[in-house]
Amino acid sequence: MTFGRYRSILAIGPFRQFWLAFTASVLGDAITRVALTWYVYERTGSARAVGWLMVCYTGPILIGGLAAGALLDRFDRRLVMAVDNLVRGLAVGMVPVLHLTGQLQIWQVYVVAACYGLLMMVSLAGGPSLVPDLVGEDDLATANALEMLSFTVAGVIGPPLAGLLIALTAAPNVIALDCLSYLIFGSVLISQFRNGPARADAANRTAAGYTLADAVRLTRRTPVLLSTTLMFTAFNIGNGCVLVALPVLAREGLHGGATLYGVLLGALAAGEVISSLTVGGLRFRPPLGILICLAQILSGAAVSILLKQHIAVALVGLGLFGLCSAPLTIWAQTLRMQVIPAQLRGRTFALLRIIMQGGGPIGGAIAGVLLPVIGLSAVAALAAGAIGLPGFAGLNVRGLRAADQQSAAEPETALLIDGAAIEEATAR
Repeated sequence: MTFGRYRSILAIGPFRQFWLAFTASVLGDAITRVALTWYVYERTGSARAVGWLMVCYTGPILIGGLAAGALLDRFDRRLVMAVDNLVRGLAVGMVPVLHLTGQLQIWQVYVVAACYGLLMMVSLAGGPSLVPDLVGEDDLATANALEMLSFTVAGVIGPPLAGLLIALTAAPNVIALDCLSYLIFGSVLISQFRNGPARADAANRTAAGYTLADAVRLTRRTPVLLSTTLMFTAFNIGNGCVLVALPVLAREGLHGGATLYGVLLGALAAGEVISSLTVGGLRFRPPLGILICLAQILSGAAVSILLKQHIAVALVGLGLFGLCSAPLTIWAQTLRMQVIPAQLRGRTFALLRIIMQGGGPIGGAIAGVLLPVIGLSAVAALAAGAIGLPGFAGLNVRGLRAADQQSAAEPETALLIDGAAIEEATAR
């Protein structure tokens, strides 16, 4: 593995600042998710209550994501993301304030989670929409690996740190760290906005002529976009089941507490860190489309290991799950950046992530309802099938099977670079 690619891309000042601030924000969010999840489960003792928290966290993206995509295409993406950080920071900050004043209730936690979910697509779609304006095309895979690394490092550090802090103080107090991370990220974005226009400005000015319908048609007519979106939606349904099952597994299946729950999440993220670093520093011979399918199949196999409820086995299974699943986003996002034109990045990335993220609350709700009825092992089997089986289906999609970073923009999709070609592609 070569780290020369990482040194080269981190030498780009605007990208380096963006990535470091983004990482701080993701770390804060990871701590908050663990703290809120444990707080709700500790207060209620109900897997169903945790499932509804997951629904509140991600369900509102179906509404907020549509507006986020249009805003990201119409205005400077750095400014839109800065405002998002300010609003979400204020919302999340209400949790420790209400707790310290003795007024925090479960329904208020749900409201804060819903506010987070309503706005989360600004960052989820804003990041991949902005990155191509900060780095060159040859650096896209490495940039995507670093974005994934942000999530995985946050996953390694955040959950165990949250577990330790929860053991020292009340879970709501831990969330104050997330408010600080929003302040850091927002400040960097505002600073970059003040320093001058981004490369995307010209595209933003012409984006007013396009609508969400154009993004829908582009997705429907591009095999790489359509197949990976459907596959990852199923993956997220399974992953939603896993996330709801984990605190129950930690407490009831493995007879642990918040610290063990954090360690389990840390094992998952540790696998993600290893694979993210590897994928970002190497080029692969097989087409990325085939690698995506194989990685999803192996991810499902790793989740099936959780059927045996033993601490060592669970740690190995979650580590392998992270190892196999992390490259999915890196490879697929690299292909998407090749085929989505600048004028439609905000809307298209928002659309794709709305659909894919929608799988999380569905899986969370399913697990919340079924866990008390069919038990942990059956839910783990259900999650493994939802995650792994779509990989076999993806191998039968010719456009995905042949897709790699060099051919992602072959004649059928390479025409999507200028406005006239977008009109042609979205109309046919």
